[in-house]
Amino acid sequence: MDQKRVPDGWDKDRALAEGVRLNVKQKGKGHPILLFHGGMGSWTHWIRNIDVLSEHFDVRAIDAPSYGESEQVDYGLTPDEYLRVFIASVDRIVKDYESFSIAGFSFGGACGSSIAAHFGSKARAMTVIGPGGFSIKGRPRLDFIRYSDVKDDPKSYRHALKHNLLQLMLKHPKSINEDVLDMQHDNVGRAKFNSRNVSAQPILPINLGKAGCRAQLIYGEDDPTAFPSIEHRAGLIREHVPNLKVHVLPNVGHWAMFEGADDINRLIIDFHKEA
Repeated sequence: MDQKRVPDGWDKDRALAEGVRLNVKQKGKGHPILLFHGGMGSWTHWIRNIDVLSEHFDVRAIDAPSYGESEQVDYGLTPDEYLRVFIASVDRIVKDYESFSIAGFSFGGACGSSIAAHFGSKARAMTVIGPGGFSIKGRPRLDFIRYSDVKDDPKSYRHALKHNLLQLMLKHPKSINEDVLDMQHDNVGRAKFNSRNVSAQPILPINLGKAGCRAQLIYGEDDPTAFPSIEHRAGLIREHVPNLKVHVLPNVGHWAMFEGADDINRLIIDFHKEA
């Protein structure tokens, strides 16, 4: 294990049992809903959703361990260990709640499903948007620019941020402005764990079945992560959650809460107000 990737003062056993400090963007009142971001992200993945959702819910947009402004964990944690730390960390936030809802995007869908499975009936409903938590064996590789190759050239690094956003996250070049690039720059720089190790675990369908809560699946129609198809992934979940609600947003990419914010906000509000 690379000791340089172990935070100062790191106590693995304590973190597995008690969690770590999570940064939370909180707004609104009412039924709590926890928002979990995607890989190389932070609560800012929900930048176009928090204000609208907070008119209906107590919104808690959470930076995952080793992302955003949350406390770092050991980079060498296994996926199971990382999820155990995340669950213990979330327990600090929800311990006084009677119940809560969850919305998870991409990596946050995989993590959120594990959290829902752990808390069982306390998790009343869950939305997953372009979720991880499926096997990616055989999925075509995307044409990414490695940030390590351009890190010393600010102009090339900025170009790589835009290029990679269009490869994975967003369908339309017009969705990207300087503010989006600034946000992505900050999020990539603060990401200190490999989210793909968790996202590639085939855990989401089983976890949603264990959770036993109402579940909603949302995809952008042009999401490149939906391999081999949106219908296939929905079918895997329906084996465990027969009453799964499925919505596909036309002309929208992976980061559906950003590129299709109005539809996402409406779908989340309508679904979780019934919870």
